[in-house]
Amino acid sequence: MRLALYASCAIGLLFGGMGCATHGTGGGGAVPGAVVTVQYTNPQNFTDFSYSPSAFTREVMQTLEPVMRSRFPAYILTLQFTNIDLAGRTTVGPRTVRVVSTRHPARLSFNYVLQDKSGHSAASGSQTLVQTPPARGTGRSGPLNIETQMLRRWLQRLSVSR
Repeated sequence: MRLALYASCAIGLLFGGMGCATHGTGGGGAVPGAVVTVQYTNPQNFTDFSYSPSAFTREVMQTLEPVMRSRFPAYILTLQFTNIDLAGRTTVGPRTVRVVSTRHPARLSFNYVLQDKSGHSAASGSQTLVQTPPARGTGRSGPLNIETQMLRRWLQRLSVSR
């Protein structure tokens, strides 16, 4: 499992220029020039993380980079996920499907640091975001839309000391 995680991160680094690390499982670091770095602390212990770390990292970075560039140009955001519980539940059978319902909210727990290029911290802390999925047929669609939009709203509202 660890080897597959490292391979996924390496492929993402080579082709996507994204950050991916796995603190607590032996390694990784930030990518030079990245404005968002995503790290995972003991992902094998996460409540529900049925996506590959590289796919989750890519979705998070694609969502947060525009916010960083408009709201915090010249800053770097590091997210260190300590637990992920995706919205809905994954079915077991010949095809794995995630069924999203209002009964199983998304929960993301992470530590964060927002710092300028010289390393001065503008904001840091721990956060847990929880969101109940909308009723059927409402909202945008996408494999991780609930989770990424929850993170986008959090970053847009983040208070900083500049």
